[in-house]
Amino acid sequence: MLIVGLVLVIVLYVNLHPTFGDSPSDESMAKIKKSSHFDGVHFQNLVKTQASTVRIKGDKSDKWKLFKNFLFPPKGKNPEKIITQKLNAKSLKNGEFIWLGHSTVLFKTDSTTIITDPVFHNASPVPFTVQPFKMSPKPTMDDLPFIDAVLISHDHYDHLDYKAIKTLKAKVGHFYVPLGVKAHLLRWGVAENKISEYDWYEETTINNIKLVFTPSRHFSGRGVLNHRKTLWGSWAVIAPKMKVYFSGDGGYSPEFKKIGQKFDGFDIAFIEDGAYNKRWKEVHMLPEQSAQAGIDVGAKVILPIHWAKFDLSTHQWTEPVQRIKKALKQHNDTTAKEQQIQLATPRIGEIFSLESFPRLEWWTE
Repeated sequence: MLIVGLVLVIVLYVNLHPTFGDSPSDESMAKIKKSSHFDGVHFQNLVKTQASTVRIKGDKSDKWKLFKNFLFPPKGKNPEKIITQKLNAKSLKNGEFIWLGHSTVLFKTDSTTIITDPVFHNASPVPFTVQPFKMSPKPTMDDLPFIDAVLISHDHYDHLDYKAIKTLKAKVGHFYVPLGVKAHLLRWGVAENKISEYDWYEETTINNIKLVFTPSRHFSGRGVLNHRKTLWGSWAVIAPKMKVYFSGDGGYSPEFKKIGQKFDGFDIAFIEDGAYNKRWKEVHMLPEQSAQAGIDVGAKVILPIHWAKFDLSTHQWTEPVQRIKKALKQHNDTTAKEQQIQLATPRIGEIFSLESFPRLEWWTE
């Protein structure tokens, strides 16, 4: 009876708690069914992919070692506290950026303020689990200005934060989301006229800035039964004075080069670099692959994202930035000066521009 009761509680929680989002409406489903990436049941990647981090490759003892690392992280794996820059986002000027940890980047161009995957709370549907690392001072949503555009890459909990969306919706002009994700935001009280959803390579404009939803090699889902029911992807932001690429999540793919060629390179690329493991590299790049992705898209500057906020894998928390830095140095050492790529390593909360970006190893302090 105890097991039956526990199962009943879990089923009720999944079905009733809004954090799990909602199913696409008939209107959204009609558009989903027209997508060439939808097979009638699930969305598919452009290349064959083991689309899950749960189905870990390896024997049972190997899998236990992985989960033991999550449950009982060894000393030094995670920071005791990250020292951040006090957030002064309301003073953000055109051409400036602020990384807020993980995949959340706030930037401004052509008097338009844009944020990617705003996540400020735990990266899990279960309260008090997968909490952000301790930060001092801690960036909060109260410090954010009015945001013209929110770009969402996919609906995983470390990229689509239910509590953050509920709080931010009053100070956001518009949400741009993948196919199927609109339903989640509607359940959370966002007005329908403030949400637009896109298939790969569909685009729109805001204040003369082109927003293009581009492919990535990943997967989606917030519940038990909606694996790959919504789309995932990356974003190209093509402004009159600046081109930005936001990779979202994903494994390495030939599509990076195609994206770079399509948009003739980018001034800066926010590239996923963290929460990886060789066992699930098909859906999360290793740092050396992240460096190659930045090279492929033609980035002049790479901002490593998807690290320094959550413990989502088995590696030490500073390893992602150390490895991508080494990989880019090796690239630059064998490449002509005009083709070299710079690495931006700002503190969380620090304002920087492409003319002056931080390169200090703050994580060693």
